[in-house]
Amino acid sequence: MHILKSSEAVDAWLAGAGWHPGRRCDDLAAAEVEFAVESFRNDGGSLDVIAPALFFLREHVGLVAPRRASTEDRVMFYPRLMYVGAAEDVQDIADGLGKKVFPVAHDTYDGGTILIDEVGRFFYLHHSGGYFLGNDKHSALMSYSRGYPLDDAEDYYA
Repeated sequence: MHILKSSEAVDAWLAGAGWHPGRRCDDLAAAEVEFAVESFRNDGGSLDVIAPALFFLREHVGLVAPRRASTEDRVMFYPRLMYVGAAEDVQDIADGLGKKVFPVAHDTYDGGTILIDEVGRFFYLHHSGGYFLGNDKHSALMSYSRGYPLDDAEDYYA
């Protein structure tokens, strides 16, 4: 993934993975949401489905996009826990924000998870902490592509 500097660049990157405006994968999204809820329960947490996450997943679930051209690092648009104990870390971000959050994507190299909150903001949970990505899909993926430094999620806590 090169640095995405515009909404058009984000859309082009997603299109390379099979996305197009109006894409709908309702059945896959429903199955993945159910799997995520069960995975969180098995990891000792609970997860509520929120409208912004469901809306995003219906359009993007199943996409796999390259993060770095020279590696097998990918961004996978599936709601996954990337390590044991991640449910607690997700809950910590939700508690701090005072908003429910839901995972919508993850990367395969760092094991980071992209989350959406109830108002549609995007956050990134990484083993080094929680980070704010943006207020919408385009700004979030532009920030994500740029990499560190990212704003600390705690700056957005209630």
